[in-house]
Amino acid sequence: MVGPLEIDRLSRVVRVDGRRVTLAGKQFELLLALAEHPERVCEKNDLLRDVWEFRSQGRTRTLDSHASRLRCKLNGDGEQRFVFKVWGVGYQLVVP
Repeated sequence: MVGPLEIDRLSRVVRVDGRRVTLAGKQFELLLALAEHPERVCEKNDLLRDVWEFRSQGRTRTLDSHASRLRCKLNGDGEQRFVFKVWGVGYQLVVP
């Protein structure tokens, strides 16, 4: 549990304020990677390596696309919280 965000690794169930959120496989894995160290900025290269097993970043928008969809699903009420982009570095999970 990270603030109002509940993550059950075994059942792959995510809840925000008690509301169940359905995530695709890589969205769930990205959330887990960010939740391992809440508030810490995870670098893009590290996330691409750890979640997608990319050997080099190259020119891909995969991470940005998944992070955007994850953000929309977690912020069901439209409020901006949880997944934030740190320009030029990566992403972080911010606990309200």
